Amino acid sequence: MQIVQKHAFNAIGGKWTGTFEQAARGEIRKFFHAFKQKMGKIRHVLHPDVIIGLSYHTDEDGVFSFYLVQEVAYIEAVPEGMTSLTVPAYTFAAAKYKGSAVQEAYADLYKWIKQNGYTVYQGQLEHREDYPASYQPLSDEPNLTIHIPLYVE
Repeated sequence: MQIVQKHAFNAIGGKWTGTFEQAARGEIRKFFHAFKQKMGKIRHVLHPDVIIGLSYHTDEDGVFSFYLVQEVAYIEAVPEGMTSLTVPAYTFAAAKYKGSAVQEAYADLYKWIKQNGYTVYQGQLEHREDYPASYQPLSDEPNLTIHIPLYVE
């Protein structure tokens, strides 16, 4: 577990909105698989070996938005069915993880943040996940780097 800084960036990708229950039933894995089929249409990709997952909470009922994106040099010609966004710079607590107990990995990282005197940033972005582009969501065990935004003075 470590502290990392990520620069602001432009991104193009897909958006999924649903509940935690839907996500737990595998809907994000299906969305991820569908995104991988279309990501070759994204132009000006800076890091083709990385797919970024961004979780934004939208309401108190457990509904959230999850984006799968690739960082681009600039936004131009957004493919049909995709969206563009600009993500600000953040400081994160980060941990690499491979396995099926992703929720436990998140809990461990939150515990580490508290034990080390950091404060979770309570903005719109809840989590960032970086996946290798080779990850196959329907068959592979989760393989990602978890990022939780921190409040830094």
